[in-house]
Amino acid sequence: MAHTNEEWSKYRTTVREFDSVLEHAKAVSASIVGLQPVDRSQIFGEQIFVKVLAHCVTLRRLSPDPARQKSKELWDLPSVAAVARCVIEAHDAFAYITSAEVTDAEKDFRFTLWELHDKTRRLKMLEAIGSNDPRNAQIRSEADRLLSLVTAHARFASLPVKLRKKLTTDPPAFYLSQRDRCAECSVDYDFYNGVTMLLSQYVHTLPFSIQQLFGFKGGSPESLRLMNQPLQYSLPFLSRATEGMRNLFSGRTPEPPSRVARTMAVAIAISARGLKDAV
Repeated sequence: MAHTNEEWSKYRTTVREFDSVLEHAKAVSASIVGLQPVDRSQIFGEQIFVKVLAHCVTLRRLSPDPARQKSKELWDLPSVAAVARCVIEAHDAFAYITSAEVTDAEKDFRFTLWELHDKTRRLKMLEAIGSNDPRNAQIRSEADRLLSLVTAHARFASLPVKLRKKLTTDPPAFYLSQRDRCAECSVDYDFYNGVTMLLSQYVHTLPFSIQQLFGFKGGSPESLRLMNQPLQYSLPFLSRATEGMRNLFSGRTPEPPSRVARTMAVAIAISARGLKDAV
């Protein structure tokens, strides 16, 4: 019983911290409603941030109610893990697209490649279902135009030959590796890799998740610890995206309350240094 109460106490603390940061993030989003974006970073950054918030709201709804310790509600660990991974991946896109550490020319290259990826992916999906929609030709024409812009860009010429080939044959959304993207936004790569790998075990139906679910029982200390992890691992990335949004719309968004600011600072620091040296 003592162990169960201890796990519930830890879980309630996580939920309280997550909720406080999420409320601040909502206030940040609400504060820029009606503002006219000045560039593509703000246009796409705002929409990606809304996606982060939507995932976080859903994550909370799927998580156990901390006030109902003896409830018989369903604990859907795979779905919680899947949504948590969505939070992290939305943060990745936000950081990549809105980075203030790169030149305008670099931003232009990233946006163009991002849009090229979208058009080529659309064409693949349409081809897979045998679509004969006359609008397909317009998408293909736009893809050709974007490909020309990518290959003519100064950044393209500086890339390794193998990467240039990939960009022209199967354009990725991001041309930087995950390790490089983590370094750019000051996220510890090993922490990122470990967290996303863990969550992915539940997103995909793999032996790890199935074996975990054999012994999973809602309300048990071990099950509660597992349900706590997606919230814990999402918090740093929600905090980072929220801080990024405040920087993107500098002077237009509210300051976080002092306690929330401390929670965010701790969460961001954990994602920056990782957990290997944690006591």
